[in-house]
Amino acid sequence: MTEWTRSGGAAARRSLERVLARGLATGAAALVCAISQAAVAADLGAPVAPAAPAPVVEPAPSWTFAVSVYGWASGIEGRVRTLPPLPAADINVGFDKLLQNLQGAVMASGEARYGRFVLFTDLIFSKIAPTLAPPDGYDRLKLESSSVIGLAAGGYRLYEGNGFTMDGLVGVRGFGMKNTLEAHDPINGYVSLSKSEVWADAVAGVRMRYEFTRSFSAIAVGFAGGGGSKYEWDLFGGLSYAFNETWGAFLGYRALKVDYKNGDFEYDVLQHGPILGVNIRF
Repeated sequence: MTEWTRSGGAAARRSLERVLARGLATGAAALVCAISQAAVAADLGAPVAPAAPAPVVEPAPSWTFAVSVYGWASGIEGRVRTLPPLPAADINVGFDKLLQNLQGAVMASGEARYGRFVLFTDLIFSKIAPTLAPPDGYDRLKLESSSVIGLAAGGYRLYEGNGFTMDGLVGVRGFGMKNTLEAHDPINGYVSLSKSEVWADAVAGVRMRYEFTRSFSAIAVGFAGGGGSKYEWDLFGGLSYAFNETWGAFLGYRALKVDYKNGDFEYDVLQHGPILGVNIRF
């Protein structure tokens, strides 16, 4: 009886241990499953953080070029002188009489740009031969004036935004002048004297543009300086229209004032008048 009781008790303990082990295993599995389901539910219910925006990559700068050819119907007024004994001659020829006195002209400008940096050039060649009002003692006075004026400048884009741009520019403007005065007086007859001068000025200026639309713009350019000249200034204002990405046209009004004296040579002149031109970009 005792042996059976011991044998039965051991069997009961082993059976109880098996039941407890299966219960623990089942509970652990249920706990792991519950934790996994909770984690999955948390992942599904968590808000998804928005993706970070892609960084904006500025396009690499490249060279662009523009060339303009224009006509400047420039009147001229002021005072010129070559050498004694001829007196200084006062000039006042309106741009409406330009074609009557013009003997030749070439006018062009160019631009090269890389990012915010710019190079700018402007070239004017002209030859005029107006007949002037003779001073006292003379009955005829004629001027033949040839000029080459060239500007080379470099600059930086100071501002760009809301359709408006402004470039600051510094450079050198060179002048080559040849004036021939021919005068006639009743006693000595004709006297003709010529004098040539070459000089250069340091200049600084700004160029501004405002785009009303992608095709239609207003332009203003201004320079001032001196050095060889006592002073000079150059102003332009106008409108431009782009037919496409390559071709465009512009019109406006320009005034260039130069006051230069060297010994007996004098060139104190204001040129001003309307401008009409075309430009090409590439």
